[in-house]
Amino acid sequence: MNVFDFCIPTNLKFGIDVINRLGNVVVELVDPNSTPRVLLVTEGVLYESGSIKRIKDILIKKGCDPIIFDDIVLNAASDVVDDGAKRARTSHSNVVVGLGGVRALSIAKGIAMLAANDGEIVDYIEGKIPEKESIPYIEIPSTPRSPFMFRDEFWITDVRNRNSYILPVKKGTTKYALFDPMITTTLTRRLTATTAIDIMANAYEGYVSTKSNFLSDTLFLKALELINNNIFNAANNLNDVTSRANLSLAGFLSSLGLSMTSTGITAALSYVLSSKFKIHKSLSSGILLPRVMDYNINAVPAKYVKIAQVLGENTEDLSVLEAALKAIEKVRKIVLELQLPTRLEEFQITRDDIVNVAEDARKFSMFNYIPRSCDTEELIAILQSAY
Repeated sequence: MNVFDFCIPTNLKFGIDVINRLGNVVVELVDPNSTPRVLLVTEGVLYESGSIKRIKDILIKKGCDPIIFDDIVLNAASDVVDDGAKRARTSHSNVVVGLGGVRALSIAKGIAMLAANDGEIVDYIEGKIPEKESIPYIEIPSTPRSPFMFRDEFWITDVRNRNSYILPVKKGTTKYALFDPMITTTLTRRLTATTAIDIMANAYEGYVSTKSNFLSDTLFLKALELINNNIFNAANNLNDVTSRANLSLAGFLSSLGLSMTSTGITAALSYVLSSKFKIHKSLSSGILLPRVMDYNINAVPAKYVKIAQVLGENTEDLSVLEAALKAIEKVRKIVLELQLPTRLEEFQITRDDIVNVAEDARKFSMFNYIPRSCDTEELIAILQSAY
């Protein structure tokens, strides 16, 4: 059994309409003699769902002064962190709230870090370590799949060259995470499906990681079971709050598990494809996950058997390898039935780009914890099979 550390300083609130408690949470984090000045970092597209207005109204009713920073657009990069940090400093914000998907939440966490420290984000990309505590940060996911929620780090794209980086923040930067399944009810069928597959990829990679332990394994297997039992209902009936709540719970469990373990090849390649070629991370996860599972199967076949079982596959009277293959077959079937992309050639990437993607992805430290070693040539082969 692996030795592991488990310490989650982030406070969690999970449940339908839990977002209504945001005002109380903000007030708790601010000096009682100060006016709570909240920088809400979010994606402009969330105006359409009413989520931004709802959160702004909640904050105002609690006596907070919200400042809206909605500059996060599709494929936003490091320059947005600099702009957001300037806004936080000039407005004297004493709390940062992040609302959105993985990219938006990463940028929000970066803003909370940078606003309290010296320099620009490029300094930290180039190796500078934050010396001061971040501005208190609250995270509200609109898609419940962030692998960084309970980790002291965030993902960023360098605007200068579109390279991907994972940067550290001070321990305990994220003071609260508010999981409200009702926020996800505005997601389209396609986005509901792709984000659920992204959760599945996170859970799978955390489960097969060499850093995994009995507790993380339990969390990841439950997450996979919840996805399998709810993904089609949630995607095909956008008003099915119970199924959406269960997918949110799966996202929470996978994020919690990843506080102890690590993602792997699928995540690394997805970050690069998103930064370099603007392929939505959740879309590339669905393409890459079955190929990465093919690659790893001989390293941890017994774990694949358990995956197959929680995905509802009958493994009775099968050999370990036959049962393990059932897990991969089920993931492929789910992607196909949801009518999601299955090939990278569907996007603006050429075969000539594959080498550079593999070389950039291989730089991530998560390769230290994958179940089977993988060099650049093997990454190229995985990408070619996905093309």
